[in-house]
Amino acid sequence: MSKTINISGLNPEQITQIQAIIEGFQAKNELDHLASSQVNMKNPDIIDTLTEKPIKVNGFLTREQIDQA
Repeated sequence: MSKTINISGLNPEQITQIQAIIEGFQAKNELDHLASSQVNMKNPDIIDTLTEKPIKVNGFLTREQIDQA
């Protein structure tokens, strides 16, 4: 979403400050997007994978039992 702001009447220092604020928000948005895309690409934890579809060998351990070991 883009918005136009009226900067007439502002001195150059104020305009520079506004540009810095905008660049800061753009950088934060890029980092948030990067972080969320990396979370989506996260490999599943091996313990989660094994406890979702456990291999039965005389029973199996739950995640709680594994964490306590």
